[in-house]
Amino acid sequence: MKAFLKENAVLIAGISLPVLLTLIFFFATQVEWTPVPPPKYQLVFATDYQNRTNNPYQIVVQDSQVRFRYFPPTKERDYGHWNKPRLYVYRPKTDTSQEIVIPSIDDPDKQIDVVLPELATAKISPLKESPDGYSFEYEYGGNRNLMTEIFGGGHRSRSNYVLRKGSYKVVIPKAPRYNSEFIGWILEE
Repeated sequence: MKAFLKENAVLIAGISLPVLLTLIFFFATQVEWTPVPPPKYQLVFATDYQNRTNNPYQIVVQDSQVRFRYFPPTKERDYGHWNKPRLYVYRPKTDTSQEIVIPSIDDPDKQIDVVLPELATAKISPLKESPDGYSFEYEYGGNRNLMTEIFGGGHRSRSNYVLRKGSYKVVIPKAPRYNSEFIGWILEE
């Protein structure tokens, strides 16, 4: 055995060093070197929503409150077919998302501008980063790699919205892959 190791030292080094280097890089990217505390602040986000000026449904933060606005279409500005958005509050302590009821549009020709009752007492910050350093981000996570590109194979997307602070992330439940929009952070209730 010793003779085999002496005769093939270069071969053994050529095989073991790349494997060792791969393991070092793997553990360096997977291990969190500094502990990150979990998020403290609740997040308000909308789904099926695009924050555009031609959208008749608007969800805005004004005077630290979440307001829902509806602007009826006019002859000059035809809005097309927009869906009414859905609003959620993500609670990091329980890792749940609760839907907030948005007023129904009884008269499509009447303008609406109301503070949402379920969030009326909450103080909302529209800043992109929470006071504890988290941000609401879209994370792309497909499973394509060199082998599936060369030999073919299915593509399954693992894209979702997350709260991120450095390399630490928390996946947001009930946030679909597309058309989710950040509204604000609940600072006080």
